[in-house]
Amino acid sequence: MSEHDAARARADRLSRMFDLSLDLLCIANTDGYFERVNPSFERLLGYDEAELHGCRYIEFVHPDDREQALTHLARLTEGEAVVDSKNRYRAKDGSWHWLAWRSSPADDEGLIYAAARDITDEMNAQQLIARQAEDLVRSNADLEEFAYAASHDLQAPLRAITHLTKWIRDDMPREVEPKVQRNLDELGSKVERMQDLIEDLLAYSRVGRTPEDVTDVDVGAMVGEVVELLTPPEGFVVAVEGPLPTLAAEAAPLHQVLRNLIANAIAHHGSENGRVTIKAIEEDEHWEFLVSDDGPGIPEHDIERVFARFVRLDAQSGGSGMGLPLVKKIVERGGGKVGVSSEPGAGSTFSFTWPKSPRIAESS
Repeated sequence: MSEHDAARARADRLSRMFDLSLDLLCIANTDGYFERVNPSFERLLGYDEAELHGCRYIEFVHPDDREQALTHLARLTEGEAVVDSKNRYRAKDGSWHWLAWRSSPADDEGLIYAAARDITDEMNAQQLIARQAEDLVRSNADLEEFAYAASHDLQAPLRAITHLTKWIRDDMPREVEPKVQRNLDELGSKVERMQDLIEDLLAYSRVGRTPEDVTDVDVGAMVGEVVELLTPPEGFVVAVEGPLPTLAAEAAPLHQVLRNLIANAIAHHGSENGRVTIKAIEEDEHWEFLVSDDGPGIPEHDIERVFARFVRLDAQSGGSGMGLPLVKKIVERGGGKVGVSSEPGAGSTFSFTWPKSPRIAESS
């Protein structure tokens, strides 16, 4: 085979690969005119080679993408080796396709070789995700605004009922029928519970919306503050077993978790005398905290329900049923886990993990 025939055979093989490629392949001159395109242009965009030959490719680029396309053409004309870009191309039917380009100049020929891949589905998916993220941010902002408005609108009549109840008590004679007294007490109790529920719902809805500042938190000192705030009955002992760590953490969420768990242990103990113990176990990447009590324990069939919203396993203890769900949400938002173990008659132990390195969730 002569050298000429060999060169022609190589050209034929390259031409066959050019025609078979699923991606768009083209050759253009440095003025931006198409000189050759492969059949994929027609398969994707609807134009055959004759329709594109002698046309400037910038004519098919979306108006919003043309400035960038001309900048890339200038870089190729100046001899830059490889230029990657993305732009929208108009198809023959008027639709737009996102194409990812890789282009390279051939200085000795005054030509530009380029390959493009259709990424329309990928770009549409990204744009959909971006729109959904914007919608979620807007929805969360609306929800938070609604929560505050609802809180104000709901608490106003509750405060009015509280005042009315007090005025009724003040206007009543000293000797009141026991049934009337019980009804007033029950009314006051229901109003107080409703106020607690509103506050707990607001706290639950706000978790993770606004990151707190990370500070060095002395957990032992924090437990002392919590106990002082809760003021347990005289016969109750809240003790720390072993040293508690100092953590780089968001103080307010950790304080909420400890306060809810210790308060829960006291409220559900069922006795004026009891013991709550707090201890910490160091692991590789986190601390595990245990809050144990010597109360009546939790029935086995209720264990799985303790972290469900609005569930009150002990109706006599009051509460809104949102304390433990709030604990779970705060801990998991920070990358930790919560759990509970219990044996009827032998008390309960609530556990949660807190990372050594704080992971602050973005407000969303």
